[in-house]
Amino acid sequence: MSEPARARRSPLHLSALAASAAVALGLSALTVPAAHAAETTHTIAQVQGTGATTPLNGSTVTVEGIVTADYRAQTASGYRGVFIQAEGSGAGAVDPAFGSQGLFVFLGNANPQLAIGDKIRVTGVAGEYFNQTQVSATAADAVEVLQAGAGVPAPTVLPNVTQGNAREAYEGMLVTPESAVLSSSHQLYNFGTLWLNVGEQAVKSTETTDAGPEANAIAVANRANRLLVDDGYSIQVSNNAHPGGQPYFEKDEVVRGGDRFVSPAGGMVLSWGFDDWRLQPQVPLSDSSAPETALYEPTFETENARPETAPEVGGDVQVGAFNVYNYFTTFEEPARGARSAEQFAIQKSKIVTAINGLGADIVALQEIENSVKLGKPVDSALADLVAGLNEAAGAGTWDYVRTPTALQDAATTDYITNAIIFKPSVATPVGESFTDIDETVWDIAREPVAQTFDAAGKVVTVVSNHLKSKSGDGPEPADGQGQFNAERVEQATRLAGLVQGIIDDPAKSDDVILLGDFNSYAQEDPIQVLTGAGMVDLVPTRAPGQYTYTFDGELGSLDHALVTGSLAENVTGVGVWGINSAEWSDRGYSYPATEAGTPFRSSDHDPINVGISATEAPVDIDVLSINDFHGRLVEASPAAGAAVLGGVVDQYRADNPNTLFVSAGDSIGASTFDSFVQQDQPTIDVLNEIGLDVSTFGNHEFDRGRADVDERVIPASDFPYISANIYEKGTTEPAYDPYFISEVDGVSVGFIGAITEDMYGLVSPTGIATLDFGDIPTAVNRVADQLQDGDDANGEADVLVLLVHEGAAGPDISQATNDSAFGQIVNGVVGNVDAIVSAHTHQVYDHEVPVPGTDRVMPVIQSGQYGESFGHLSLSVDPTTGELLEISAEVKPLFRAAAPDPEVAAIVANAVAVANELGKRPLGEITGDLKRGVFSNGTTENRGAESTIGNFIADVQLWATQDLGTELAIMNPGGIRADLTYASSGPGDPDGTVTYREAANVQPFANTLVTLTLKGHQLEQVLEEQWQPAGLARPFLKLGLSDGFRYAYDPTAPAGSRITAMYLDDKLVTADQSIRIVTNSFLAGGGDQFFTLAQGTQRADSGRVDLQAISDYFAAESPASPDLAQRSYGVTLSAPDADGYSAGDQVTLDLSSLAFSNGAPTTGTAVVSLGETELASAPLQFAITDFYDEQGSAQVTITIPEGVSGAQALTVSVPETGSSIDVPIEITETEEPVVLSTRTYASLSHTFASPKTAVKLSARVTAAGDAVPTGDVKVYDGTKVIATGTLDDEGRVSLTLPKFTKGIHLVTVRYQGDDGFERSLSVPDVLVVW
Repeated sequence: MSEPARARRSPLHLSALAASAAVALGLSALTVPAAHAAETTHTIAQVQGTGATTPLNGSTVTVEGIVTADYRAQTASGYRGVFIQAEGSGAGAVDPAFGSQGLFVFLGNANPQLAIGDKIRVTGVAGEYFNQTQVSATAADAVEVLQAGAGVPAPTVLPNVTQGNAREAYEGMLVTPESAVLSSSHQLYNFGTLWLNVGEQAVKSTETTDAGPEANAIAVANRANRLLVDDGYSIQVSNNAHPGGQPYFEKDEVVRGGDRFVSPAGGMVLSWGFDDWRLQPQVPLSDSSAPETALYEPTFETENARPETAPEVGGDVQVGAFNVYNYFTTFEEPARGARSAEQFAIQKSKIVTAINGLGADIVALQEIENSVKLGKPVDSALADLVAGLNEAAGAGTWDYVRTPTALQDAATTDYITNAIIFKPSVATPVGESFTDIDETVWDIAREPVAQTFDAAGKVVTVVSNHLKSKSGDGPEPADGQGQFNAERVEQATRLAGLVQGIIDDPAKSDDVILLGDFNSYAQEDPIQVLTGAGMVDLVPTRAPGQYTYTFDGELGSLDHALVTGSLAENVTGVGVWGINSAEWSDRGYSYPATEAGTPFRSSDHDPINVGISATEAPVDIDVLSINDFHGRLVEASPAAGAAVLGGVVDQYRADNPNTLFVSAGDSIGASTFDSFVQQDQPTIDVLNEIGLDVSTFGNHEFDRGRADVDERVIPASDFPYISANIYEKGTTEPAYDPYFISEVDGVSVGFIGAITEDMYGLVSPTGIATLDFGDIPTAVNRVADQLQDGDDANGEADVLVLLVHEGAAGPDISQATNDSAFGQIVNGVVGNVDAIVSAHTHQVYDHEVPVPGTDRVMPVIQSGQYGESFGHLSLSVDPTTGELLEISAEVKPLFRAAAPDPEVAAIVANAVAVANELGKRPLGEITGDLKRGVFSNGTTENRGAESTIGNFIADVQLWATQDLGTELAIMNPGGIRADLTYASSGPGDPDGTVTYREAANVQPFANTLVTLTLKGHQLEQVLEEQWQPAGLARPFLKLGLSDGFRYAYDPTAPAGSRITAMYLDDKLVTADQSIRIVTNSFLAGGGDQFFTLAQGTQRADSGRVDLQAISDYFAAESPASPDLAQRSYGVTLSAPDADGYSAGDQVTLDLSSLAFSNGAPTTGTAVVSLGETELASAPLQFAITDFYDEQGSAQVTITIPEGVSGAQALTVSVPETGSSIDVPIEITETEEPVVLSTRTYASLSHTFASPKTAVKLSARVTAAGDAVPTGDVKVYDGTKVIATGTLDDEGRVSLTLPKFTKGIHLVTVRYQGDDGFERSLSVPDVLVVW
């Protein structure tokens, strides 16, 4: 179907006419004062207004703005003006609700000296020009440059939801679409224009929806969605005034429909013109533009890559359809197609490559030359094509069906005809070809060509069709089905009769396939005539989301493959080979960008291929599964969010309508705030919208008890909940349906449900007091036997899948097949069910468990948690026998795995809006800030720092689980995503008030509280694990700890020995002490590399959500006050001497982590005491250590007091905050030394001497017993030391004294003492010197 030519009237001419008319009429309103003499009267937004037109129409205004695009007359653009935008309005700085910040200024032939980025003042007349707001400022001095090079505003994101008239709020502004894809390039060659869709490509309304109001609404929405990329010219590319060709596409760069639009960095101007919203470049662009203008050009990212091979469709024979795009071997009028032998050679090379590449064995052709109409032998062009195919594929590969005799009349047939080609090695014609003749019906169309084949042993009739096109004179019909719809309905009715005649012919069979160009979309009347007659339209039903054509930027299928019901059961696959419709039309055979010998743009229609099995084809079924979704509605990496989950399911269903979507439980409960605050109704709503087929119960479905399940959850769910092992109390009567059977294309897929047997330890026992939870393998096997006993009365299933809310402890297959509770389930049901979808343990695994005595395996999968991944079972089942032929499984990441489902996204958006409103409800009060740690810059979060809010949350969690016997709570810093601040956040939020939303922002992950038991040495290891493995971005993660627990650590010690003391309720924790811990489910599973927590014993998920815990705490304990006391203390003691620490020794304590980095005092005193005695103190030094927790440091030196020995505790405290911890120290006990008394004896060699006499002294020191004193002596002359000496091993010393002066001298010897010897003094000796 070709596109009608469209006229485009140039605004250049229209603006000139308007100006001339104004002059002729003497309109004084167009004469405006010079800008140089005017003051600013209005803002751009005031000129734009908030409606469709300016509220100042006809008024003279003066505005200021930055030049963002230049189309002055000298550019030959034709627009003759510039766009301006309010200064400071870029990047969404101004609310669009107040009016657009951009404006077109029409300058006419005026040529003020300005440049993009200049700030100008403009005076002119405000008005509308073909519905685009502008100011007409044609006077020579109407523009004043206020500041050259002021800078261009950054582009504002144009939201996808802003469509149609809503774009008025951005008119004239530099914008960047939020996301957009190429929808059509059909106007590129003449108007230099590309068509975009924001979000995803638009689909023709009647492709998906019956003609009528609903389809019309889709058409209107598609029109509003459309966004054009223009070239900055108002004239056609072919206009003599245009400087070159189109600017955007080049031969060597492939861009296809569906590729992602990438705006230039500076954005493009959103304008309105020729009844469309357009993105204009900042300067006019053509293929001859200067290289420096490349920065104004958009680009495209490949998202719809060329498919190098045709789709795999399977089957014993493949039947295709191909519109050969006016394949004519005649080049002169009235022939169509190629106009020269050179063009034809290219056309033929492309079509031959495409048909051979399609892989079909029989191909219905459309738009091939009807040679007899041109006076040539019948089928001349058809024979030429087949010759070309055989030349490429090998002689005899292809043959063609001879045109029926009834169609060999040139008078009653068209210049183009239908045809069928086939591979004789696969298909053999049965009888002659035939057609349908009725000139009252086929006079304006091409009669069908039909041929019955024996194809791989199956008799099938193939009919090639080409109904009347949609193009014609007059306005487009209002029903959206195009021109000549009534005629196409007549033709379709004749085809239905032809098919019935084939079915009734005993020489043929019930298996008929109609192929070709029906010029009708899937939900239009002609196709409905055929589907109403029992035929199956294969592309929309078996290959949804695939289309064969694009027109006016909308996808759809004008080409169809319709089969009778009997043949539908043998169809193995359907595919559209997207080689043509997405391509740039200039890649066709007659244009410079063509690529000879490639299949791409060999036609304007995409070919279809259908696989057909000689026997009934297996039914392929996809089962998508989730588990432990826990209401994660909003995308928060790695959680994908509900809309993407819906998009993935949509995607699978589009590829295979035989797709089931199931859950293994815990879809609700332990949910994030957006779902939690409405008791998970939004989550139930999105599962309903996505189309969940069935779910087993998880323990969290029972968080509010059985009554809530029976009275609220089940009635609100459009899907069944099942469980085989839940019984009415004290009976074996199932409390709920034990199974669910889904009928899929003749195959029965049975799902058996089961839930963990540990329910009484997971939820409140009173809420489930009327239920018993029995042995899982016993219950599952009971139901499996029932569903496969051959008795239709009690249900039968071909395939059985167990949905069980229980799982392996880890990802290794041994953990799924050992003697654990889950291993007993797997080993107990293997051979009775075909696959297991498990849950509960939040693990990711994909195992194949051998089925004993067979060569089969039983897939066992679990897909983690929170919608981060999804499970996929792929089944292939014989529809006749019900035998499971193949089964495989995989677990795939979900995050951004598909485009969001818009309906689901709307539910999520509403849930968020409701949550925001409900989040305003006050929970309680605080008396001061509760804050996270920060880096030294004062703003960046430091997860390595102890925080008041981390400790507070630990206190809350301990409080919330006291009834479970917990002693210590542990909180990870990464689970805290906001502070609780005392100051008001605005009106309605008094100082100190904590709202529901504020609490939810602090802990947004909806973790449950898990209790477990650790030994003291394991708790020490948990604290050691705060120092993270090497190479991680955060080398240290500081845990929040509940009140009553404190520990000391040495930050300088090696890994594994940093923790020096732990106290619980003021008692030192011992290595073998058992401690009952509560922590969140993330940490309990070993999250953040706290692997030892995962080793805890006596584990139990309380089912209590962290957010609910804090809500309950405030209800009972408000107001809450920050505890400024530390719960961890850095203490490094100086090394002891050889005999250890002992009385009199000086010990230096390097202290750290004595202050919080945020929200607490930064000054104080570090005091070190022993008992009641303060030994020393020092002021705190506050210097934040990024990534760690050493702020609040001090160095304190103490002297160990006398009389202290043995195990002692140095108390380190900060009186200002109440921080205090005991640091164990062992003080060596010292013995009193034994000191012996001594006597010193001395004698001089002379009593009388002259000054020249050498006087000698002999001395001896004695002690009690046999002890011989050691050490030194000093010799005194009166009080003056005149000599020293050292005792020998007999305690003696001899010295020659220095010369004496005349006079009387008293000489004494003083023994200085030594270890174990007292000091002593000799009797003075008299020396007279004369």
